[in-house]
Amino acid sequence: MKRITMLAISFVCTCMVWAQENKSFDFTFNHLALSVKDVNRSAEFYANVLQLNEMTNRTKMDGIRWFSLGEGKELHLISIVKENVTINKAVHLALTTQYFDAFVMKLEDMKIAWSDWPGKAGTVNIRADGVKQIYLQDPDGYWIEINSVSDNSASVDEIKNEIWQMEENYWKYVKEKNLEAYRSLWDENFIGYPSNNIIGNKEHITDWLMELYKDKSGVYNYQLTRKVENVFDDIVIALYDVTQTWTNEKNDVVKTSNIKITHTWKKTGKGWLIIGGMGANK
Repeated sequence: MKRITMLAISFVCTCMVWAQENKSFDFTFNHLALSVKDVNRSAEFYANVLQLNEMTNRTKMDGIRWFSLGEGKELHLISIVKENVTINKAVHLALTTQYFDAFVMKLEDMKIAWSDWPGKAGTVNIRADGVKQIYLQDPDGYWIEINSVSDNSASVDEIKNEIWQMEENYWKYVKEKNLEAYRSLWDENFIGYPSNNIIGNKEHITDWLMELYKDKSGVYNYQLTRKVENVFDDIVIALYDVTQTWTNEKNDVVKTSNIKITHTWKKTGKGWLIIGGMGANK
């Protein structure tokens, strides 16, 4: 009886400790990895058919190639694992585009087979919420679902909050020195006028980060002060302030910088991207 009582007490204590430590880890999607037979053949498919942008393979291993899925998400193609992979349609990569009809026409021009969910060739599946869907396969047989944009338009407040989340991601990438994720936020035709008074395009968007990372004043941190977002359909202008600080080993602030930022975001087939911006000292 004493043994049972002690076991019960031990179980209760364990549950209490777990409950105290069982906090949300705030997971977000990072990347999808696919095992492929020929990495170059698969890379050609994802680059030419889906027009994904290739990224630097930071593993630096042969037989691996990385592609951007937008918004800091990635697709990794890996040909160094030789085991057979069992594939069915339930396991698939789903992508959304606002140019759904144009993409279907592209598949027709390239003579790439596609179907609806049941498998009827050349047929578009209409989901219950009105979203169009089609399915196709890559060279290794992996299924890819292509969706149209939902007809359920987000409210203005939802769009504003989404853009503000993108701005918070922007500064998180700055602090983490995550250049690949940072670059993914910008449209290819971006142009900006930063606080250094040098007008630049996407090719130069990380110039200021290189200077920031060289700054050895102390530990870098930042605080954002949200001001306003103005929504014009697929265009949003965001304005806010940034306080940057550097602290020493005693956590004393040894340097500060106050700037004001404006970014213009546009909703594209790859999600919200920055098309213009300006920064200035306060």
